[in-house]
Amino acid sequence: MWIDSHAHPTSEGIDAELESMQAHGVGGFIAVGTSVASSRAMVELVGGLRQFHPQLVVGASVGIHPHDADSATEDDLGILASLVEANPEVVAGIGECGLDLFYEYSSQQSQEAAFRSQIALAKRYDRTLVIHTRDAWEDTFRIFDDEGVPNRLIMHCFVGGPEEARRSLDYGAYLSFSGIATFKNAEDVRQSFLMAPDDRILVETDAPYLAPVPLRGRPNVIGNVAITASFLAQLRGVEERDFATMTWQNTIDAFKLS
Repeated sequence: MWIDSHAHPTSEGIDAELESMQAHGVGGFIAVGTSVASSRAMVELVGGLRQFHPQLVVGASVGIHPHDADSATEDDLGILASLVEANPEVVAGIGECGLDLFYEYSSQQSQEAAFRSQIALAKRYDRTLVIHTRDAWEDTFRIFDDEGVPNRLIMHCFVGGPEEARRSLDYGAYLSFSGIATFKNAEDVRQSFLMAPDDRILVETDAPYLAPVPLRGRPNVIGNVAITASFLAQLRGVEERDFATMTWQNTIDAFKLS
């Protein structure tokens, strides 16, 4: 079965997501928060799924997105910590956090402060750090050098080229590939995928964003991870069954899921 390493489901839409998963042979996902409110919602959603759909492999990640860094407070970071402490079996990751200097909805100073704080949380609680980086590779690597990295690190929705892939791998990161890999203009992403070691590759939807070809432009769903994964397996020249087994185990390892 397939597994989605990064999605943003909602409680209102979860029934449709479960239908899409069943239709495409998807057996699990990581529900990722981008604010205090959405992080709480992801923890609640995953807790409910574990109770009522125990056959699924699911986990939550709690964090503050760089877009929201200007409004983040110390209290918000304390709430993220409390979510980890109160839900240790549910919260597998910290993030989505990092830097976005393409949109720069928040100042770089605020983004860096929030990023550094969440690196510290991931290290304190031994949780996987889920990274968003856009137009900010050098600054991201600089902060890694300053702060050090936790035991497990994921470059979510990887959009760099082979050089950024190599440097990320040098930090011990997993590279998570989204529907962008299917886009015509994403040759650098595909080259990064082909050079990545088998045990460092994840697949994600980033649902409801970034639907793969031929669904590009439509709202994405978790089940569509199967479309992206099938494309990547063919690109790598491996059987889908083998690629599914590999990416499933990588996701389990990346988030220390039971």
